[in-house]
Amino acid sequence: MKDDKSWYRLDNAGKLYSSIISSRATTLFRLSVTLTSPVEPGILQRALELALERFPFYRVQLKQGFFWYYFEGTDEMPRVEKEKYYPCMSLSIKKRGSFPYRVYYYNNRIALELSHSMTDGTGGLKFLYELVKQYLHLKESIPIKRENINNEQLRLETENAFRKYYDKKIPAPKSRLGNTFKLPLELDKKGYYHIVTGIISVEALKEKAKEYDVSITVLLTAVYIQSLLKIQERSSRRKRLIVMNVPVNMRSYFESETMRNFFVSITPTIDARLGKYEFEEIIQELKIEFSRLLTPKKLKQYIKRSVISEKSLALRLMPSPIKDIVAPSIYSFFGEGQYTSGLSNLGIVRVPSEMEKFIERVECYPPPSIGNKVKAMLISYQQHMYISFGNLSRDRMLEREFFRSIRELGIEVTVETNDEEN
Repeated sequence: MKDDKSWYRLDNAGKLYSSIISSRATTLFRLSVTLTSPVEPGILQRALELALERFPFYRVQLKQGFFWYYFEGTDEMPRVEKEKYYPCMSLSIKKRGSFPYRVYYYNNRIALELSHSMTDGTGGLKFLYELVKQYLHLKESIPIKRENINNEQLRLETENAFRKYYDKKIPAPKSRLGNTFKLPLELDKKGYYHIVTGIISVEALKEKAKEYDVSITVLLTAVYIQSLLKIQERSSRRKRLIVMNVPVNMRSYFESETMRNFFVSITPTIDARLGKYEFEEIIQELKIEFSRLLTPKKLKQYIKRSVISEKSLALRLMPSPIKDIVAPSIYSFFGEGQYTSGLSNLGIVRVPSEMEKFIERVECYPPPSIGNKVKAMLISYQQHMYISFGNLSRDRMLEREFFRSIRELGIEVTVETNDEEN
C-alpha cells in the first residue's frame, strides 16, 4: 500500500465470507503458539507493530462499498488483548474501528484469530510466524535477518491468485450434492464455542498411514468418516451421504506467494445407502478420490467455481446490503449446508532452531459454522500433531467416536478441552 488510506479488493473467498458474518458464523479461525515462558504484553504489542511494518496490508479495516466489501488502510494500530472469552467468537470485524484479526495472550500462549475474509490458514501462519519471531527477538534476543521488502514483493503477497489462475474455458465441477447426513445436534447459547483437542504422535500416524499406503490426511479423513457412519447408524434409519469438506492449499499446486485466501474445498464422499463400509473400504475409496481430485487440472475446475459466481451480472449489480441478506442462504445451499463436516490439515510447522527451543506447541481451531456445527482442524509441530474440534453444541458424540476410533487403531491420544465442566 502506498499510504494509510490505500485500499484493496477482497479475493473471491473473502467476498463471500465478508457477507456471511454473524454472531455464530464469525468466520474467525485461530492459530496459536505456546511458549516456554509467560507472554509479556508490552513486548507482544511492539512485536505486532513490527510485524505490521513487514506486512502493511494487514493494517486495514473492513469497509462496505456499494457493491462489495473492501479493505482500507488505517492510521490506527490494533492492540493485543488478554484472552477472556471462548475462542473465535468475540470479534465483529464489521464494527467500526475493528480489524479483521485479533492478537490475544494468556499465560504462555500467543493466539491470532483471523477472519477468512482476509486470509486462509497458510497466510495466517506466515503472519503468526513473523509476530512470534519479532517477539522472541525482542524478549530472548534471537537473531533475525532484516528483510528488504519492495513493492513487487508486496504485490505478490496481496495478489488475487484465484483470478490469476482462472480459466474461463474449463467447466466448473458439480455444485450441489444433496441428500447429506447432518449430525443431530442442538446449538448451544450464542457466544459458546467448545474446543476438544487431541494430541497424537506424528510418528505413530506416519506408521499407520504407511500400513495403508496413504497420507496422514487420507487416514484421518477415513477415521472421521467411519465415526460419522457409526453415528448415522445409531441415530438415523434413513441412510444418507457422508460428505466431507477438505480444504486444499492451492499454493502446493500453483505458484503463488499470496497471503490472501487461496484454497478450494474438495468433497470426499461415502454413500451409506450402498451398504456397510469396513474401514479398509473407506480407505480405498478415499485413496482413489484424493488421487483423482488433487491434480492441477481438476483443481482448476474448483478455481472456476470460486470465480464464476462473482462474475454473475445479477450478483455484481446487487447492492452490498442485499448481498448480506441473501449470501448466508446461498452459502448454506451450495456450501457448508451440503457437507456433513469438515477437516482441514495445515501441515507441518517448521521454525529455525533458534526459535524452536522457545516454542512448546502450535495449535489451530476451525471457524464456527451453523451449517457444520462440528468441524476439525489439525497442525503438526515437532513430534506431535494437534487436532482440534470446534463445536457449537454441547454434545461430544463426534469427538468421542473419533478419538475412540484412533485408539482402536493402536494409536495413543491425549485429549484436552476448554470446557471447565469436562
